[in-house]
Amino acid sequence: MGLGAMEDDDERWVHDSSVDHRRRPPFRATTGSWKAAMFIILIEFSERLSYFGISTSLMIYLTKVLHEEMKVAAENVNYWMSVTTLMPLLGGFVADGYLGRFYTVILSTVIYLLVSSPCSSSHII
Repeated sequence: MGLGAMEDDDERWVHDSSVDHRRRPPFRATTGSWKAAMFIILIEFSERLSYFGISTSLMIYLTKVLHEEMKVAAENVNYWMSVTTLMPLLGGFVADGYLGRFYTVILSTVIYLLVSSPCSSSHII
């Protein structure tokens, strides 16, 4: 096998720190590029769609179902929008500076489950 064949074979693999599920270097042809980009684009589109869908319906829900005044409902919607905008910044800071992305996701999931558990929520009826 000549040097050219070894270089061609060497170009088939990704040579950064990437590994597949078996801890081997992945094939360059099956990683990244538009597959990953399309996944990210679809996830971001879905996230934006749900965000704006909730934000437009939230005002109606607060005023018609929960019978809040318009001023109070507008304040609550603004608070919700502020928190949903700033939390990713806080999560990124904690992940990059202290815990790492895996433990930050685990911690935020535990906090979410504790806050949204049936024992801790009060029912308004």
